[in-house]
Amino acid sequence: MLNINAEYVIKDCPSKRYGAQKRIVFNQTSMRSKRRGRTRVEVRLKAERNMDDTAFKEYLLHLRFFQMLTFQQLGQQFTCSPSSAQAVYKRYGIETKKRYNQIVTPERLYELYVYQGKTCLACADILDCSHTLVRYYLLKYHIPIRPAGARRIEEQIKTQNGLTDKQLCLYLTELSDRYTLNELVQELNHSKGSIRRMYKRLGLKKSWR
Repeated sequence: MLNINAEYVIKDCPSKRYGAQKRIVFNQTSMRSKRRGRTRVEVRLKAERNMDDTAFKEYLLHLRFFQMLTFQQLGQQFTCSPSSAQAVYKRYGIETKKRYNQIVTPERLYELYVYQGKTCLACADILDCSHTLVRYYLLKYHIPIRPAGARRIEEQIKTQNGLTDKQLCLYLTELSDRYTLNELVQELNHSKGSIRRMYKRLGLKKSWR
């Protein structure tokens, strides 16, 4: 029901009438239907997929870091704008990678993950990010991801032959003098790239034939 002042304003001027009507309609509308932005997108997506918060966050991680969808693609999938899709990720505390593009360089990740043999979790601690983001950059930079529990070649050789670190270096030096790289692939049952990286990690300089 309009009060006297509102009725007067509505009759007085068309522009004021529109403003008064807009305020009246707004005040009669429930707060639930006034919600806008990321919360609405998030609630709608969870309802459509019948997910709780934990399952929905795993779903977001899978889309962003495993399927590697851009926010433009996520917006299309969520039927919202790219900025709204990005806001959903920020609400769930998931990195959007912007500040990490300068920190997690191919050289830095290669040094930690390949040469030093760090795990994804260890790399994440050093780079101050999640292990999921580390995995994303490994895929992005085409760095092969080790299977869970995989050991470095030198550890396997030491265990099989009962060698100390010093004996291992002497043993590998003898092998490299005796065999070509192609022959070492057959001898050690590992790829050329893995063998090269092992020698480099141990500081054994070698010009392969």
